[in-house]
Amino acid sequence: MLDLVSVIIPVYNSAKFLRESLESVISQTYQNIEIICVNDGSTDNSLEILKKYSDKITIITQENQGLASALNTGIKQMKGKWFKWFSPDDILYPDAIEILVNTANKLSENCIVYSNWIIIDEKGKKLREFHESNYNELSNFDFNVRLLDSPLINVNTSLIPLSLIEKGYNIQNLDNSVAVDYDFFLRSGILYKTKFHLIEKNLVKYRIHHNQLSHNKITSTLQYVDVLKESILSKLGPAESKRYFRALKNYNRQKSFLQKIMYFSLKIITKILPVSLTDKIILFYLNKVRKSR
Repeated sequence: MLDLVSVIIPVYNSAKFLRESLESVISQTYQNIEIICVNDGSTDNSLEILKKYSDKITIITQENQGLASALNTGIKQMKGKWFKWFSPDDILYPDAIEILVNTANKLSENCIVYSNWIIIDEKGKKLREFHESNYNELSNFDFNVRLLDSPLINVNTSLIPLSLIEKGYNIQNLDNSVAVDYDFFLRSGILYKTKFHLIEKNLVKYRIHHNQLSHNKITSTLQYVDVLKESILSKLGPAESKRYFRALKNYNRQKSFLQKIMYFSLKIITKILPVSLTDKIILFYLNKVRKSR
């Protein structure tokens, strides 16, 4: 029998794209899925949309407590071997979960798999394919250095073994909720020695739109993650922490001048340009800065 995959969708005022997102999960070729939607105090008609799928999904409603709380609420109810965190804005390819599980079953239990993805706009128009850098052959330490440098994983493409969460890889409630997934991956890799494996296929359509949290808080998030990295490294022994800081410094020193300029320009430009232009900035960052790591 196929292992059960638990897809947890945190929902907060997500009505605009919710139906399309749900349909993409429900119609997966992988046949053993439970879908848990946590309505985190939505004030739009998200709950009414969820109820229309009540025969196919589990609905949990709570007062608004934020992303981490919604995810942890769903995790407490899940029964699957695998945990898939998914956004109500995005779209899964029909065979996404099947490919993720088939790949994960060939790897160690202590491994998170993730994939490439496609960026779409509010109308579902494809803007560009995004191919993550393939670091599958790197050691855990070298991968973690690159992960410390910048996010490597779109969480919506990932598949996470429940066994990791049972060992303490919990979702933490942070002051900046946009960094929740990055924090989870950093702690998993650095503190719990988790492995990561890229599937070089597009499995998700990631939607960029004006109302998404990561869109509106990009500048503060860039500042916040610097503090986050130091906090996580401080939990290591002095020797290992220094080793990471030294390796990260060397890694950044080896970057091209163009890479350095693009990263610092992103921080500056997002402070002065209006929101109407930041879609293009985010897209530029994703396709130029991240891709050139």
